[in-house]
Amino acid sequence: MMTMYVLRILFALLYGGIMILGWYYPPVALLVFGFLGAMILLGRRKRWCSFYCPRGSFLDLVMAKISPKKPLPSWVFSRKLWIGALFFMGGFFLFQLHKLHLFTDFSWYALGFVFYRMCFVSSLVALPLALLRHHRGWCSLCPVGNLLRR
Repeated sequence: MMTMYVLRILFALLYGGIMILGWYYPPVALLVFGFLGAMILLGRRKRWCSFYCPRGSFLDLVMAKISPKKPLPSWVFSRKLWIGALFFMGGFFLFQLHKLHLFTDFSWYALGFVFYRMCFVSSLVALPLALLRHHRGWCSLCPVGNLLRR
């Protein structure tokens, strides 16, 4: 059990490290998506949100201590909102790929920048939600977690 807690701390530190280092060297953000892919290939997709997700670990270990833990309104869990969030994030992702010409002129640095920006923008939603409502409020909207649970 102690090993699991230590791993969660490491995942939380990974999230913090990527958010800081990614500002200076965006390809670092590719680590999270590589890690996600490895967990899916290893058959660990059901445990992604509850254990492996670096942001989820950070939200549980850090933000849970300062979150008011108010219940989220029921509409936050609606399928329509989830589909809307999925299309918004997917559209944002594709727009960035197009804007940086990654379809025609591939660059690992530019791809890392896209992934970092996705992490950063979603953190701009996750952290205020954690401070104002519930530390895992973002998880109800997270496109990755919702796709893995389907």
